[in-house]
Amino acid sequence: VSAESLPLAVARAGCSSLVLRRMVVIEEEGSDEEPEEELTEWQKEAREEEKRQRNADYLNWRRGFDQMKREQQVQQAESEKIKEQGNNFFKLGLYMQASMMYSEAIELQPESAVLYCNRSMAYLKQDMTHEALADAEKSLEIDDKVENIKAYWRKAQALLELDRLEESEATADIGLVMQGQAGNQHLNRVRRRARELATMKRLCGDPWSVKMANGIEKRYTFETDGTLKIHVFGQYVPATFDLSVEGNPRSMVVKMKPEGVGIGNGPPPPPRPYIFEFHDNDQELWLCTPVSSDELPTKFEGQGFDRLRRVAPEAPEVEDASDAEPLDVRCARYIRAMNKAMPLLPPQLPETPSEQEMSKEVLVMEKMSQLRRKYGTKVHMRALELSRSPSSAESAELAEVALELQKRFVTRRILPPPAPEPEVQKADVLAASPTPELASAAPGEVQKSRPLFACFAGICGGSS
Repeated sequence: VSAESLPLAVARAGCSSLVLRRMVVIEEEGSDEEPEEELTEWQKEAREEEKRQRNADYLNWRRGFDQMKREQQVQQAESEKIKEQGNNFFKLGLYMQASMMYSEAIELQPESAVLYCNRSMAYLKQDMTHEALADAEKSLEIDDKVENIKAYWRKAQALLELDRLEESEATADIGLVMQGQAGNQHLNRVRRRARELATMKRLCGDPWSVKMANGIEKRYTFETDGTLKIHVFGQYVPATFDLSVEGNPRSMVVKMKPEGVGIGNGPPPPPRPYIFEFHDNDQELWLCTPVSSDELPTKFEGQGFDRLRRVAPEAPEVEDASDAEPLDVRCARYIRAMNKAMPLLPPQLPETPSEQEMSKEVLVMEKMSQLRRKYGTKVHMRALELSRSPSSAESAELAEVALELQKRFVTRRILPPPAPEPEVQKADVLAASPTPELASAAPGEVQKSRPLFACFAGICGGSS
């Protein structure tokens, strides 16, 4: 009986299940499979040897894998310990020390999105906006999921401070969409600020003008400090304005100042709501306020609707004297001031620094921030470029100060150690720019702390 017809045959014969099982066994035993080929002793030994070799290879691989896993766990534990120290420094307001700790932890865990995100925030606190943006983008490159929502906030904030307002708003939008209904107050705040600044940039500057039906000109001049000058009937009326950029169309509330109304005319009128839109490549401003009510309009229509045109400035702007000075001249001054404010070697603070140590570190950070604000982004970016490659400077004097700045950035792990230079060039550089701090340091002193050892190795052209 074949296996296919077996159930039917059993049913007809009324066989028991025991008989069925025996018949299946008989069927299997009676199959046409070819018997296994008998192996020679040599073939058996060869197969056994192959089996032993496979087992040995697997055991070696497993031992190597377990060893790598243990080393990775040790590195991760060490990285977490350093990260916690960085977090402690951050809570104390020691942002430069915190960023150094995060940099060291990143060396042990280069694929940690959290570490790049943390260092991005520490850089933001030091007004190191470009570095903060790079770290936030690296963090999102590693992990762009909602669990890393803080990186979207860091990136949006850095773009905001770089005056890349549309990109800042777009980044905040992405994060808020990912966050869903839960929302995120930090991203909301950054997005609102980006919208406000973008709107202010379009609104302020040259005045807006419109001629009323009776031929009289009405002129509005918006200032970045929130003040508004209204010129009508040959009179100047001071006011203030408050923007609301969350709705569509966007709106503002205008409040007249008492001194603009005139003596004996009573109190100023109540605040007036306006809706506004930009048209014609920001050369036309639509303003609409209600006439017979205080409710915010929803459409641009009625007697309170004005189409204002941008008025060209009466005189060309005078070029800033500081901008007329060559960039490298300003950059050299900036770098000298940076080198003076920033010691060559950062202090190695204990886990719980004293008030005096904290105050000294905060003072250095404040000086650095003041210098960045004073000289501006263009000069700062040129200084960073020169610190990465001092030899690219057009003068020996600028190259010398740029080299000193590079050393300071390397010891703070803002820049990686430079590649080793040829011996002749290195000797020339050291002869031209001796560093008392390095010359006076004993070899044993350099190895007292792990971060400084790596930094000194980078400065001297060695391996870290």
